[in-house]
Amino acid sequence: MTKKFAICLLDIVPLRAEASDRAEQVSQLRFGEVCSILAISENQKWLKIKTFFDDYEAWVDALQIVPVCEDYYKKYTKNLNLHRVVSNIHAVCFALDEKRNFQNGTFLSKGAVLPFFEIKRDKKNYKPRDTYFFEIDAKKYRFRGDVFKNENISIQELIVRALAYRNIPYLWGGRSFWGADCSGFVQEVFKSLGLILPRDAYQQAEKGRQISFEELQSGDIAFFQREGRVIHVGIVWVKNKQTRIIHARGCIRVDTLDSQGIWDEKTQTYSHYSHSFKRIWGVLPNFFEKI
Repeated sequence: MTKKFAICLLDIVPLRAEASDRAEQVSQLRFGEVCSILAISENQKWLKIKTFFDDYEAWVDALQIVPVCEDYYKKYTKNLNLHRVVSNIHAVCFALDEKRNFQNGTFLSKGAVLPFFEIKRDKKNYKPRDTYFFEIDAKKYRFRGDVFKNENISIQELIVRALAYRNIPYLWGGRSFWGADCSGFVQEVFKSLGLILPRDAYQQAEKGRQISFEELQSGDIAFFQREGRVIHVGIVWVKNKQTRIIHARGCIRVDTLDSQGIWDEKTQTYSHYSHSFKRIWGVLPNFFEKI
């Protein structure tokens, strides 16, 4: 692979700490996300990449990403407002040939990115059926599914999207609806809203505006520490004057949050202790909005 840039065309691809299938999964690359290529392994089977959305460096199987030209990469990164994020648990896309015939199909799930998404409106008055397309390096794709709508989004919608992940399993390095770690879960929820966060909890803690526990409202982010080091993150949910936290611990779950930390009702102990609280909503730029 001689090109410097690539895109993921599989729904979920593991990113490894080292150039080996046995290496630790440190993150995941989702369909439609681009990256730059930093190095290639001696056996030519692995590529060290840097992801565009969160600047994360890791190793990926060379067969699991596809090279793109530099012009497409620049166009992609400069026009983020033209991309959309899949909202379905199950969706599918098809590559189109020159005559718009379907070629290979790929199953997608919530969180996949559709670059240069466009809608062809059906002008029928009776049961109109719009068709959806997107583009990857001059090749057209047909999409069957839904994307997140991001016009006039409220804090309540943010919480609805976070709670949709409830009871999915915890997965180290995961950032999908099929398994996520704490920071991957938070990152994916905010990505669906057009807000880009770094990959790891300690990096996310550097973003947004610092607030106190008393100022917390739904949609804020809470960080937790061990010996002063940020090790955990979750999304705050305030309902009926009770403060809760949506986070990944065993699975995506809801627990009680107070100024000290996360209270586990079952064990009657604190599972995590508070580090800081940040407000992201309305502070970070939204990539769905043209900048």
